[in-house]
Amino acid sequence: MLRHFRQISILILPSLAKKRTTQRASKARRRPPQKKKKKKSRGILYSLTRLIVVLGIAAALHHYWPQLRALAERAPNQLILTSRAIAGTTELQIALAREGFSPGSIDGASGSQTKRALLAYQTAHDLPQTGSFDEATAQLLRIEDPVLTQRQLRLEDFTQVAPKPQSWRARGQLDNMRFNSTLEMLAEQAQTDPDLIASLNPAINWSQLSAGDSIRIPNVPPFRVQQAAAYIQITLSKRTLRIFSAEHRLLFHCPVSIARRVDKRPSGELRVKVRVNQPNYTFNPAILTGTAQREGITSKFIIQPGPNNPVGTAWVGLNLPSYGMHGTPEPEKVGRTESSGCFRLANWNAQTVLDAAHVNMPIYIEP
Repeated sequence: MLRHFRQISILILPSLAKKRTTQRASKARRRPPQKKKKKKSRGILYSLTRLIVVLGIAAALHHYWPQLRALAERAPNQLILTSRAIAGTTELQIALAREGFSPGSIDGASGSQTKRALLAYQTAHDLPQTGSFDEATAQLLRIEDPVLTQRQLRLEDFTQVAPKPQSWRARGQLDNMRFNSTLEMLAEQAQTDPDLIASLNPAINWSQLSAGDSIRIPNVPPFRVQQAAAYIQITLSKRTLRIFSAEHRLLFHCPVSIARRVDKRPSGELRVKVRVNQPNYTFNPAILTGTAQREGITSKFIIQPGPNNPVGTAWVGLNLPSYGMHGTPEPEKVGRTESSGCFRLANWNAQTVLDAAHVNMPIYIEP
């Protein structure tokens, strides 16, 4: 009987062991596909995350390229280290310009444009609107070093300079409306009045400059609005232009020239129709009749782009024929002289507006 029991055990136990092994193998065969599915999902998610990060970095580089280029042009030992209290009007104007509250051409003189830039800064930061550099404003608005930087001239800088044409007809014969002097070029790059640049460099002979020469200029990188802009407000009586967000937050401020004749000044709501970087200009004798008569011009012609183009380096056309917001060859006169009808800005501020504006953006013209 014991022998029969052993024979039965020999027959049953292997079959049970085989059944358990088969069950484990079956479970094992069912599990791996789940793991592979999870790994595949994780791989797709990881790839999408990497793509989003790369696109974000690319977008940021495109948006901040002017600031990055300006930083790269600084001398290696001239890095911004920390902020400190502002000393004097020149530093105040530089600090305001860096924050996007342009006083116009930085000239070291406290005037109405600096006061309006201060008022804009105080408005944007919920400070008492005094228009003066008071204690509350001084606690918030500080400056970072270096305030001034050494700009080393390069060979290519001199290709951007050419003698000033003596007539409108002569302008039409040029391939580019270049700067008329190295001083003018440096002043525009530093958002500064040429007289202040000259005063910062008393030993410089401006007629004998060469590659390698170092010029002392204010350190003011190009400003770009970093939030989505919703609308622009131009106040004729104050000669100011301001950009706002959809939540009515003030994002940018600068001076603007308006039409000399009251009947040429638009009012109410306009819209952005077109945006053009580095525009050309069409001389029309039917519009500039006085100039056309003096020079004997009877037909239209094109003036090529450049910083000394009549509309500067940027054109934001409006839905009112022949009207727009644009740059100028004479930034130090913006807000102090009047235009033929358009809204005239310093080239650096026109570039800021061009970057922030979009087609169909509302422009509100206030008295």
